[in-house]
Amino acid sequence: MNNIKKFLHDNADFGYANFSKKTIFSKYPILGVRIPVLRKFAKELEPEYIELEQPTLSHEEILLYGFSASEIKDENEQLEYLKNLLPFFDNWATCDLVVGSMKSLCGEKSYKFFTHLVTSNNEYSIRVGIVGLMKFFIKSDKILEILQNIRKIQNNAYYVKMATAWFYAELCTVNFDFARTEIKNCQDLFIKNKAISKANESFRVTAQQKKLLNDLKTKSC
Repeated sequence: MNNIKKFLHDNADFGYANFSKKTIFSKYPILGVRIPVLRKFAKELEPEYIELEQPTLSHEEILLYGFSASEIKDENEQLEYLKNLLPFFDNWATCDLVVGSMKSLCGEKSYKFFTHLVTSNNEYSIRVGIVGLMKFFIKSDKILEILQNIRKIQNNAYYVKMATAWFYAELCTVNFDFARTEIKNCQDLFIKNKAISKANESFRVTAQQKKLLNDLKTKSC
C-alpha cells in the first residue's frame, strides 16, 4: 500500500489534475497521474494490493484496481473484481476506462451481469451496463435483446443519457439500419440529437449515412 501511495505521489501532476477536474467530478481526490503511467504500473500489481475501503482512497487507486484486474484473463475472476469496484464508480471516466479495459468480460455470465445493471437505479451502475454491452456485445447476435433492454431504461440522469447516445452512435458503425431505426424512434430528444451528433464525429460513419441521420434531428420545443 505504501509503495502504491508513493508511486502516485511521485507521478502526480498538479496541472493535469486541475485539467481533469474540469470534466471528471468525483468525491475521490484526483492526483493527476496520467492514464498510460497507471496502465503500465498496473501490470506489476495484483488487485488485492489496493485497499478500496480506506479514508484516503484516490481516483487513481480505483483506476489502478480496475487496470490490474484487466490483466487477469479469466472471465469469472475479472467479473468478481468489477463487482468489487462497482460501489466506487462515481464518474463517467472511471466507468468507461475500467470497463473498456476488461476485455475478458465477453461471455454469457458477463452479458447477464451488464444486462442486469441497466435495470439499476444507480446512474453509474447503469452506465457500466450500457458501456459493457456496447464494448463487448454490440456485434453479437444479442443486439435485438440489448436494444429492447436499453429502450426500457427510465433513468434520466445525464451520464445515463450520454451513454445511451454513445451506444446508438457506435451502433451506427456496426449495423446502421438498426441504429437509424432506434434513433428515429427515440422519444428522448436529448438522446436522439446527441447520438446523431456523436455519429457525425465518427470517421466510421459515411457521409451518406450522416446525411440520413441529420434528417432525423428534432428541435426541442
